[in-house]
Amino acid sequence: MDKSQIIDQIKTNYEAFAEFVGGLSEADFTFAAVGDKWTAGQQTEHLCKSVAPLNKGLMAPEFALKAMFGTADHESLSYDDLVARYKQGLADGGKAPADFVPKPVAFDRKGELLGELRAQVEKLCKNIAKFDEAKLDKLVLPHPLLGKLTIREMLYFTIYHGEHHRLHTERNLLREAV
Repeated sequence: MDKSQIIDQIKTNYEAFAEFVGGLSEADFTFAAVGDKWTAGQQTEHLCKSVAPLNKGLMAPEFALKAMFGTADHESLSYDDLVARYKQGLADGGKAPADFVPKPVAFDRKGELLGELRAQVEKLCKNIAKFDEAKLDKLVLPHPLLGKLTIREMLYFTIYHGEHHRLHTERNLLREAV
């Protein structure tokens, strides 16, 4: 995917998530399936916690990114290969680090969290637009499960991450009805 396709897909996936969660009743927004499943509110907060540091990284000067993380030692994976690698990491027991694990979220925070998520995504798309295609494959950022990723790979992850959490939220709510 090129930069404009990445931006479009991020907007599409995160808006689909926000629209789905925005339409939930209080009972659905706060429902947690048996086990350690997150509520829709927690899914939303997790996405906010995930996009915010990416924005911070993308706003850093290039020299700072190079000094902190170096440069790519591999070609960027395709979207499908990156998603497969992430799914394998989860299958191998990978979990969100403590900083990204949401606390319980009350229904009255739904609008605030969805507003924050939309603002973070808008900011992300503006940050992505500042990079040329070559820099997306040269500069790297750390991912807590996948290690150092090129910025393009991190953006592929971000595309998938919004869809992943929307699907998890939908599945958790379906379990309630069963």
